[in-house]
Amino acid sequence: MTLAFNPDETSPFVRAFLADQRIAEGSLDLAIDDRDEMLSFLVAAHEGDRARALFAYFRSGLSIADSMTQVLRWRFGSVADTGRLLDFASGYGRVTRFFLRDLPAERVWVSDVYADGVRFQEERFGVHGIVSTVRPEDFSSSERFDAITVTSLFTHLPDRRFVDWLRVLLGLLRPGGVLLFSAHGPEVLPAGVPMPETGMLFQELSESASLDTSDYGSTWVTEEYVRGAVARAADGPVSVHRLLRGLCNFQDLYVVTREAGTDFAGLAFQGEAHLQIDECTQAEPDTLRMRGWAGVISGGVQAVEVTLDGALLATAPVGEPRQDVAERFGERFLASGWRCLVPLPPAAPRREAVLIVRVLDSRGRAQPLWAGSIEGALLQSARQEAAYLKIVLGDLRAHLAAVEARAAGDREYLTARIAGMEASRFWKLRTAWFHVREALGIREKG
Repeated sequence: MTLAFNPDETSPFVRAFLADQRIAEGSLDLAIDDRDEMLSFLVAAHEGDRARALFAYFRSGLSIADSMTQVLRWRFGSVADTGRLLDFASGYGRVTRFFLRDLPAERVWVSDVYADGVRFQEERFGVHGIVSTVRPEDFSSSERFDAITVTSLFTHLPDRRFVDWLRVLLGLLRPGGVLLFSAHGPEVLPAGVPMPETGMLFQELSESASLDTSDYGSTWVTEEYVRGAVARAADGPVSVHRLLRGLCNFQDLYVVTREAGTDFAGLAFQGEAHLQIDECTQAEPDTLRMRGWAGVISGGVQAVEVTLDGALLATAPVGEPRQDVAERFGERFLASGWRCLVPLPPAAPRREAVLIVRVLDSRGRAQPLWAGSIEGALLQSARQEAAYLKIVLGDLRAHLAAVEARAAGDREYLTARIAGMEASRFWKLRTAWFHVREALGIREKG
């Protein structure tokens, strides 16, 4: 077994993540298989920065598990009382490992089309494994489950697979069980791409390097489509609840029970917050000036906190008016601004120390959403400023070109108008009268 990350490896970013979330070293299996495409995707997304990609890998796994376990607590009273859990489309265990903090391995099953991913989790985590199939009609399992969690499968399925996999998974639920799955809503469609009237858009595009894009592409669906798909897949009454952007502040999270009239009012859900750092500059040699905005669709945010190697340096209450953010994301985000001065320890290391910016949510739980070095934060801010100035400069150039074009057009119009007047009979008569008047010595009366 080749590992992309070995728990014995020294990684300041992983160590900072564990300390920030108060996870005791050794209490969580951190091994990442070398074939895990999610880590490869994150390394590419972070421009080859493996250290930050590792932080994002574990941070996102914890965030997804947190969203799922909130629903499990609502349904069963506690995660420990869940019974049997199936983590379907589990990959190589990015999320599964965090479920095991609350559930014993003997009550956890994993399933994925990647047989190596299933085997990896069986060997490393001690869970039960079921190798999945591309075609839902080829899948079989004699086990039944109290909870089934599905991360980022229905975000990739065409219509024919979407309904059929829902039918299979609903059939695996025990009475009183719950199915949780994520989907891309129309709100995260690429700009300018319309949603078809069917309520589903499927494109043969995917980050997977091994699965056929006709079976595993990119999918966006409306809530109406999802409710219709669940109804078609079910063999009896169902209840469906949508948590907008409930997973990683990007994917919708759907909660489905095989019963009519489930009361979801008691599901007090806290989603992952959105954190934007607009500025990080050096106010003084040992002080950073930071500002930005933070908000969440489900739940609430209290403050933004800045830590360096685990030491809390600054706390910024969230609440400043940000009309620009509200215009883009809705009035809920009007009071989303924050700003603070961050005093740095004397001679703080610029490259080695790990700077974490986190959001304190309505539960009082800290969500670490950005990590990097002090130099990295300053560089990112400078790049953002340069990109903004480039946009402004482009707008000014376009405006100047429009003004010049309009001025050129005005000159052409006036020249043509004068030429037309000079060629007209009226103009010729007027010119002749001026000549006559001048010859007779007639002047205008003042």
